[in-house]
Amino acid sequence: MSHWDALVVAAALLSGCDTLYSEDLQDGQVFEGSLRVNNPFVLSG
Repeated sequence: MSHWDALVVAAALLSGCDTLYSEDLQDGQVFEGSLRVNNPFVLSG
């Protein structure tokens, strides 16, 4: 994970977010058991 992506994840965790929309991180990835990454460009089949 890049430094900048880690800063975004840390800010989302500190803010209490439960979903992080990003095309740069792996879709479905979960951080700290509470923050889930959602890539809005992934087609669900």
